[in-house]
Amino acid sequence: MQLKEIEKEFSVQAPWGNINGVTWGDSSLPPVLVVHGKLDVCTGFRPLVTLLPRTFYYVAIDLPGNGRSDPLPRGVRFTVFDLVPVINIVKDHYGWSNFIYMGHSLGSLIGKIYNIVYPGVISRVVELDPVPAHHTWATTREDFRKWYHAYYGSYEPHRYHKFYGGPETAPKYTYEKAQEMMMKTRSMTKEATVNVLERCLQPVENGLYRFTYDQRMKEVTVLPFSGDLLRQIYTPVTIPTFAVIAQELIDGGAYDDVPFVTNSRSWPNKNYTFKIVQGSHDVHIYNPECMAEDVAKFLMEHYKSKL
Repeated sequence: MQLKEIEKEFSVQAPWGNINGVTWGDSSLPPVLVVHGKLDVCTGFRPLVTLLPRTFYYVAIDLPGNGRSDPLPRGVRFTVFDLVPVINIVKDHYGWSNFIYMGHSLGSLIGKIYNIVYPGVISRVVELDPVPAHHTWATTREDFRKWYHAYYGSYEPHRYHKFYGGPETAPKYTYEKAQEMMMKTRSMTKEATVNVLERCLQPVENGLYRFTYDQRMKEVTVLPFSGDLLRQIYTPVTIPTFAVIAQELIDGGAYDDVPFVTNSRSWPNKNYTFKIVQGSHDVHIYNPECMAEDVAKFLMEHYKSKL
C-alpha cells in the first residue's frame, strides 16, 4: 500500500482555532510527532516518511498560520515559546503519555524547548537541520539593542500592515511563478515543491494564487542567547537525539558558534549522534534518501527497546 493511500487529514481544536495536519499509519503503533519549520507545511515530510518504517504512527502538523492551520491571534508578534503549547494540545488530543519527536528547522527548536519544560514526555528526538535552535547573539548591550530592533521593528507603521495582515494582503502569482519562487528560495526540485504547495497556496481570481502563510512566521522571535549558553542548556539532554546537518549550512557558517552540534563528545550523557549530509536546508524534502536509512535505524532502536 502506497503512503498516499494511508494518508489522512486530521483537525485538533485549539483555543484560537484549529490545528490541522496529516497522519500516516496505524494509530495503535508508537507515535512520532512531526513538526515543520517556518513557512512550511506538514506534507513536506511526505518524501521522507515514505522511506521510514511502517511500525510507527506518524502525525505531522501544520503550525499555526502555516498550511491549513489557523493563525495565532493577530495584532501582536509572537515568540517561539508561543508555539510550544501546540505540542501539548496535539498530545492531549491523542491521549499520548509519551512520543517520539521529529522536527525540522524551527520545529527542532520547538521540540528542544518542549523537552526542557515538559521532561519525560518525549522519548527520542530526530532533528533535521536545526539551524534556528542554534541562532546566537553576542551578550553585549549593543547586540541586545540590535536584537530588539531586528525582531520588534515590525511594530513600526510602515511595516505593521503587511506583517500583521491576513492572507488577503498577500501578493498574487500564477502557480508556475509560485513554484519557481519556492524552487529558488528553498533550493528545491520542481517535484519536491508539489508536496509543499498543495497546502500553502490559495486560489484567487483569474487563475492566480496567493501564499497563505502568516507573515509573522518569517521572524519568529528567539531569545538572544550565546553559543556557550545554548551548550549549557542543550547538551545535558537525557533522551537519545539524532541530528541531520546540511553541509551547505555548515559551509555558510550557520553552526560556527555552536561547535557542540558536530561534536558528540560535548554531550555528557553520550546519547547524541549526528550525520552531515550534502545539500541545503530542505534536503529532507528533495533528497530524503541521503538520511532515511539513518533515521529509520534510530527510530527502530526505540521500537526494539519496547518489544
